[in-house]
Amino acid sequence: MLQIAICDDNNSELLQIKQIVEKFKASHSSKYNIKCETFSSSLDLLMSMENGLSYDLLILDVVMPLMTGIEVATEIRKKNNLSKIIFLTSSREFAVDSYNVDAFYYLLKPIIEEGLIPILEKACADIAVEKEKGILVKCKTCLTKILLHNLEYTEVLGRTLFFHLTSGEVLESYGTMSQLENDLLRDKRFIKPHRSYIVNMDCIHRLTDKAIITFSDKPIPISRELFKNIKQAYIDYSFNG
Repeated sequence: MLQIAICDDNNSELLQIKQIVEKFKASHSSKYNIKCETFSSSLDLLMSMENGLSYDLLILDVVMPLMTGIEVATEIRKKNNLSKIIFLTSSREFAVDSYNVDAFYYLLKPIIEEGLIPILEKACADIAVEKEKGILVKCKTCLTKILLHNLEYTEVLGRTLFFHLTSGEVLESYGTMSQLENDLLRDKRFIKPHRSYIVNMDCIHRLTDKAIITFSDKPIPISRELFKNIKQAYIDYSFNG
């Protein structure tokens, strides 16, 4: 399932955007199982996410009452660094701000099908690839595939590997960190800040001079000699992907 949310306080524009997304959905039904929801209020969108709904792709109007699209995205990024965000606006003045919340695209209104469809193509293709990547792990009772976008971080204690998932679940496996590095560090999302940890940068809430704080509020230590490289890697990934 690929979940898309559209938020625009102008109902006619909201309907127009939804019609384009629905047309894209119909023409790509063999590739993606898309579900689309619409919101005419930024607060309603945030409330739905507070209640447990999550979206792979968010299409946000920038200029809205109560909260701008940039402010909505800022709130979302406090807990979710995975969703792709497309901003829609009639002005270029917020373009720089959109980069601060890792926007996927910034599209000027009026929105036309020929402008939005190619962006949807690229966003959905990227999301699908990220969802499918995974590693095969032999746990105590079974062999399981862990999708990389669901993996927050891994740690090793002795000869036991712990896989901490974004759901809060923790899987255990017998092995070494060096074996795991071959699978994870070739993916640009992952970094090794300490000999005992590998972290998914999409799950980093903030970076201090001593630790990475994940969205689950877990502090991951950063080796002193690695801090400069880890900081630069995170900056590069945040701005360039």
